[in-house]
Amino acid sequence: MRRKARSALRRLHLLAVLNSVWAIPTMLMMRSVRPIVLIRIGTLFSTRIGHFVPDGAEQVARLQQQSTKTVDLFWLGKTCNSQWERMIRRALPVYGWVKYVDRWNTVLPGGSAHERPSSYTGSRDVEGLYPRHDVKIPFLPEETAEALTWLRSKGWKDGEPFVCLLVRDDEYLAQESLHGNGNPRAYEDWSYHDYRNSDIDTYVPAIQWLAAQGVWVIRMGKLMAKPLPTGMDHVIDYAFDPDKSDLLDIWLFANCDGCISTGTGPDIVAGVYGTPILFVNFLPLAYFWSYARTLTVPKNLLWTKSRQPLSILEHLSNSFLFQDQYKDLGIDIVDLTPEEITGAFREFWGRCIGTWQENLLDDQRQEKLWDTITASSACQEHHGWLHRDARIGAAWLRSVEQTVTSPRHVVGDTK
Repeated sequence: MRRKARSALRRLHLLAVLNSVWAIPTMLMMRSVRPIVLIRIGTLFSTRIGHFVPDGAEQVARLQQQSTKTVDLFWLGKTCNSQWERMIRRALPVYGWVKYVDRWNTVLPGGSAHERPSSYTGSRDVEGLYPRHDVKIPFLPEETAEALTWLRSKGWKDGEPFVCLLVRDDEYLAQESLHGNGNPRAYEDWSYHDYRNSDIDTYVPAIQWLAAQGVWVIRMGKLMAKPLPTGMDHVIDYAFDPDKSDLLDIWLFANCDGCISTGTGPDIVAGVYGTPILFVNFLPLAYFWSYARTLTVPKNLLWTKSRQPLSILEHLSNSFLFQDQYKDLGIDIVDLTPEEITGAFREFWGRCIGTWQENLLDDQRQEKLWDTITASSACQEHHGWLHRDARIGAAWLRSVEQTVTSPRHVVGDTK
């Protein structure tokens, strides 16, 4: 075993030496022509779909607004989705040799001007690039034909609406080889994210309601903990389908009539392609998508001792990324009930087809929310350009309207 390891290291060392013979001169030439043309190089965060897709779309948008005196070149490492990789290679100048030039540019001093980060905005479209640029990378005719063939094989007919449903659990991060080289949790313990998980069984009544409206519901997911109950009309449990593929993972989200998600990586495909999204059981609230056509209904937060719900301001101020942070501050996380989830589905689909009736008080609550967000230092770093159709669920806002912010319950106060 040690002999094989030493042999592999020697091969890597030899490869690095051989590549330096041409990569260093190329890098120096790139720097020397900077007064005439700026050449920037970099890679994309490609091992997580929640970064790979938006970062790729961001670079496509920036390429369209780029000066003629600037040239950007990219390379890709291991990727989490082969279909999106193919589409990125069709849309961006991606070359394998750029990796070696990039590495030497990073090692040798003076190369910062030539670095191209994967994202300038933390994979969030806070500049409003998606609506203002053509970031919808097209599918090839044969790719669309393959996806439609799969859909029709499930009973779907051309023209019938369908939504993608993605309910997060911990199965993907526990097993996916990209995060542990094939060993479950070998790379990192992801349990600090467990507060974002939901039980798919609590969504069944809402799924049945939506299916009764003639809408196909496609339950998405690369690796999921448990299947949906069988025998539901207009419902496809794609997560457990033997024919699921990287192509369908992307195509379905890009072409659905609506996306319903708890807030996890793949739903960003729908965001990039301008599809309306319902985020249900979403946390943390301060990170909601204000830059897309979204309806967000968060999980409920309660003070452990008083059992009182947090106000809007407290919700926003106590938006943490680690489960223990809520516990340490005496905050309980409570999932939405099946009835609340169904109500969220009703509002979302009503907005999608134009039948939802907004009243004056609901509008005023939304405006008050925006005022709170723009004034909150906890939110400002996560928001910028605001989409006119980004909203928080009407029923949820009504339920917390009367909640009063307690001066004892401020960020960092554990008393």
